[in-house]
Amino acid sequence: MRELAADCAVLAAATDNAAQWIVQPEAGRLEACAYEMNRFYTVFERMLERICESFENHFEKSGNYHERLLQRLALDLPGLRPAFLPTEVLPELSELRRFRHLVRHAYDLKLRTDRLGELVGSAKRMSTALPGWCAGFAAAVRREQGWL
Repeated sequence: MRELAADCAVLAAATDNAAQWIVQPEAGRLEACAYEMNRFYTVFERMLERICESFENHFEKSGNYHERLLQRLALDLPGLRPAFLPTEVLPELSELRRFRHLVRHAYDLKLRTDRLGELVGSAKRMSTALPGWCAGFAAAVRREQGWL
């Protein structure tokens, strides 16, 4: 739970930084915002990977791995682990995942303030909800394992 709490703090900081950059008048502000959004999703995905590694020991990193990871963590796997992500946030998380992919792999990227603003709003909603997801997940694990 401590690792998840630390990740939540990093995610909140990345979201706050992105929100601050997007409103700045300086040149490079959109690139700085995009960097923070990339950082947000990278930390978020690593959080999901650690949950999978802790409870499932293995998750094949091939093909559409990044999308399957989101879907996997929205599944309740009785006897293994409860779901971590609510299914209703998967489309929004997929948008953040696609943006991270775009930022990492585009050679000629034209960033738009309006689109970045939408993504920052999504990241803000996710980082605000994450502590609750973590607490709910931990409580479900304790119940399932009889650690009450």
